[in-house]
Amino acid sequence: MTLWNLVAPLLSRAGQLAAAFVTIKVSTTLLSPAEVGSVNQLNSFAMLLATVLLLPVIAYFTRGVIGWVETHRFEANARAMLCLIALAAFTLSTVGAFLQWGWGIVHDVTAPWLGLLLLVYLIGFPIHNLLVNCTAVLGRRSQTAFHFNMAAWLGLAAAIALYLQFHTAEAWFLGICIGFLVSGQVFWIFLRKMRGPTVANRRADRDALPFDATAVLRFIWPQVLVGVLWWVQSQSYRFQLAEISSVATVGLFFAGYALCSVPMQAFEAAVNEYYAPMLYGKVDTTSQRGIVEAWNHYASLYIPIILVFGCFLAACAPFLVILALGREFQAVSAILLWPAIGETARALSTVNHALGVVKVDMRRLLPPALAGALAAPILIQALAPGEPLLGTAIALCLANILVLVVVYALIRLSVPVTWPWKKATAAAALGVAMILAGRAAFDMLPRTPLVAVAVCAAFGICVLTVLYYFSRSSLARMTGRS
Repeated sequence: MTLWNLVAPLLSRAGQLAAAFVTIKVSTTLLSPAEVGSVNQLNSFAMLLATVLLLPVIAYFTRGVIGWVETHRFEANARAMLCLIALAAFTLSTVGAFLQWGWGIVHDVTAPWLGLLLLVYLIGFPIHNLLVNCTAVLGRRSQTAFHFNMAAWLGLAAAIALYLQFHTAEAWFLGICIGFLVSGQVFWIFLRKMRGPTVANRRADRDALPFDATAVLRFIWPQVLVGVLWWVQSQSYRFQLAEISSVATVGLFFAGYALCSVPMQAFEAAVNEYYAPMLYGKVDTTSQRGIVEAWNHYASLYIPIILVFGCFLAACAPFLVILALGREFQAVSAILLWPAIGETARALSTVNHALGVVKVDMRRLLPPALAGALAAPILIQALAPGEPLLGTAIALCLANILVLVVVYALIRLSVPVTWPWKKATAAAALGVAMILAGRAAFDMLPRTPLVAVAVCAAFGICVLTVLYYFSRSSLARMTGRS
């Protein structure tokens, strides 16, 4: 492992995180809460349509990339994949426009506009996703980092330019889609470079994944089901809350929730880029003992690190509101403890996904996904009518905690692993102290951007020290093999 392989993921995640925060800051400064709500309804509806077909097929395609490159099948299969994306985009965008015309799913957007926006998204985002997945699988980390950041920053620039010209939520969302669309077009250059000489052999030819309807459908149906259930749990609130309160409330809630979800997801992905090889690299999947030992090692690192970072977000969240949200969105600081706890629980529950990958049994993802999909809408309907923002925050937090409980029970019943209770308790105790200190600082100190930066930096230094303490031995082993 070279120094660049260690640094590239961090630089990539840092660039994406910076783009996300700048996007949140600019959008909550330029757009009204109602416009932010409409943009996020658009994004959720488009993501649901992509989840139904395109993203699971891309996941299957990614599994076969290396074998197809070795057997000279990659270009033919990639062109078939691009044709599928185009056909699905036109079909799904038409279906989406008719649904909007009949039921008005997305607030304040006309059916023709919705159809156009869905078409641009469903072409741009899947091809961009295909590109970054292929470069990642082939070990081209710098290219993966470049394409991620290209889509984020170019999309932000296009969104700002279009919104300043037309002043509509549709213009902003179109700009974001343009970032994906332009990034995705680089796939043609990537495809041309893949025409170089490759090594083929008969064994590789036999072992390469088939790319036909039967094989793809057999692979994607559980992922489609889990993806739709995940969407119901995590994103359907954007439509439910609009009916309970208003689309402006959706915009307010999303802006606050994103301050916790975006950094947690970026941190979670960066941690897994470093530590997932410890779980998958040398595990003997034919041995129950080998699986248990690998998972125990992974969990002893992953769980306390996520707990510490989640508490850091809870402590800093009110200050992040000052730094990252516009004036009309400052009121959401009062509810951000709940999204921070909920995102921490969600990140912890992904240990079930890691175990599913090791055991090559993704069916174990269904019970937690079903529990979350049932709990979230029911809890929102029960808690949000009186206090829309606070009620929705508590509801989503409880749904994530319920998923974590189901994951814990499922793992306990199926595999004799050991949960790192001692490390987790120490991390949680430190985290609670950090949250209390953050609350005290927010109440006592001036609420200015300079103070917010200073407080977040101080907590950040503390967290980095603690994270190093938890992970120092693993980092030494990884850098020692460089």
